[in-house]
Amino acid sequence: MTQERLTATLTKYSQPFFAVRESATVTSLRAQVGRPASLQLALPGITRWHDAYIGELAVRQPGTVETLSVDKTIPGGLVTYTFPTAGPALLLMCAGPKGAEAPRDWAQAAYCSKVIVNVTGGRQPADPLSDGHITNRAGQPIEVVPQVSPVGMKVGWELPTAFYFETIKQAGVEVAARRPDGTLDRQTTDGIGVARFVLSQAGRWVIRFVKPQADGERIAELVFDVAEGS
Repeated sequence: MTQERLTATLTKYSQPFFAVRESATVTSLRAQVGRPASLQLALPGITRWHDAYIGELAVRQPGTVETLSVDKTIPGGLVTYTFPTAGPALLLMCAGPKGAEAPRDWAQAAYCSKVIVNVTGGRQPADPLSDGHITNRAGQPIEVVPQVSPVGMKVGWELPTAFYFETIKQAGVEVAARRPDGTLDRQTTDGIGVARFVLSQAGRWVIRFVKPQADGERIAELVFDVAEGS
């Protein structure tokens, strides 16, 4: 059943649960320093921030974590953020349905997403090679954690990835990655909760796993791009 739900979430809901909105119909993992970036929510059945219970919305860059508010949105219901420095940034979001089905606390959020955004222009951080903001745990209740940064990885390289639920590594669970062409790489984590994905294609990668619970399932994802020509 878990494998069926995992496959369904990567096929029926193939787009990231949120990303930077580049145009009216296109989402991106790119942004520019000093230019407001619009953050698009895309949970199953929920596309407006005000229609979701938001447990976490934050931006990680080297040495900094900034929490964002959904109280103020621009026309179209989008949240905006202006990146202060160039380099890879990590967007963090945990959310779920609002109203009667809303979780009692943020640890019960149905969806937790981590999105790596390439920020260009402007100055680089003091330590441009630092990737701890990407490879360290972010403390989400359900979390996908790359053991090395996917930033700059080339086609054919392997990405070891750890999976956590409530701080515990998930050994022997079914996980999967959606490749850029829409095919799935299904894996089972090893004894320390790690799966290894070969980045066989350039483009958008979405890695997810599903954790069934008595009060509903939790889904975590990691989203990143492998550049063309890598």
